[in-house]
Amino acid sequence: MIKNKTILEQIISNWSAKALSLAAAIMLFLFHNFSSLSERFLSVELNAVFADGYTTAQPYPRRVRVEIRGTDRSLAAAGEEDIEAVVDFSRFKEEGVHTTPISITKKGALEGIDTIEILVEPLELTLPLEKKVRKRVSVVPVFKGIPSPGFRMDQYSLSPSRVDMEGPGGVVQHIQSVTTEDIDLSGKREPFSARVRLVNDNPLLTFPDGGVIDFRGQILESLDMKTFEEIPITLEGVAQGLAVRSDGRKGWIIVQGGLNNLDGVKKEDLTLVADCSGITEPGPHVAPVRPIVPPGLTVVQYDPVSVYVTVRKDVARYR
Repeated sequence: MIKNKTILEQIISNWSAKALSLAAAIMLFLFHNFSSLSERFLSVELNAVFADGYTTAQPYPRRVRVEIRGTDRSLAAAGEEDIEAVVDFSRFKEEGVHTTPISITKKGALEGIDTIEILVEPLELTLPLEKKVRKRVSVVPVFKGIPSPGFRMDQYSLSPSRVDMEGPGGVVQHIQSVTTEDIDLSGKREPFSARVRLVNDNPLLTFPDGGVIDFRGQILESLDMKTFEEIPITLEGVAQGLAVRSDGRKGWIIVQGGLNNLDGVKKEDLTLVADCSGITEPGPHVAPVRPIVPPGLTVVQYDPVSVYVTVRKDVARYR
């Protein structure tokens, strides 16, 4: 008994010093374990949730910084897809400025692992909320480049020509139209169609129907007009036994056609013909004149439309 008391007395003697030593040992143990943990930093997508009919009136960070602490083994397979960051404003159903914390959920390779510590920065998010509004706006196409030489954009169609845009009322109310991404006309020689995206530079706005339209462009050959002068008038359809003589005047023709066609046309390729087939008796007559032009050209105007001719039976005098 005396011996046991001696041992007990030895244990409790200088107890305060021993307690401090024990606490220091525990702290050293914990510090060693904590300092031996690895850390990893990830950029994780932030998902914002709002009540039906409400949305943010201010851009917010789409990603947050996440710090993961744990053993090398627990962090080896961890990626940003294994962490879900959510800021939930769905409990707020009135306009105004509201604050809510950012919550972190483990999934994938980190799901069920309790030996890791996850910290998120920032811890909370403050946003102004407004009612969500939908508005129909016009679509304006944007072109780049030019068609092949000698061709032009004649007309185009958009389907749809008006689209719905959705976002906070304070922003949507100022939007009247949206533009398309560049539609390339470079080198086009014939009609074409394309699926074109709409441009949206504001992260607060969305296109509920997808933000893609159908474009159809009509590419035609460019037209021009050209005047050809000093064109001789040929007499045609003179009846047998008659001689016809005109006053020798010359005419002109204005034609329209594609630039590529007009470039190669010469004056000699066009003709004015006086039709004498309706003249059966000698005397003065008026013969109608018609133009003859190469294929692909359209006659816009010509002169004269008729000529005076003199008709005689004495054919030999006019030979």
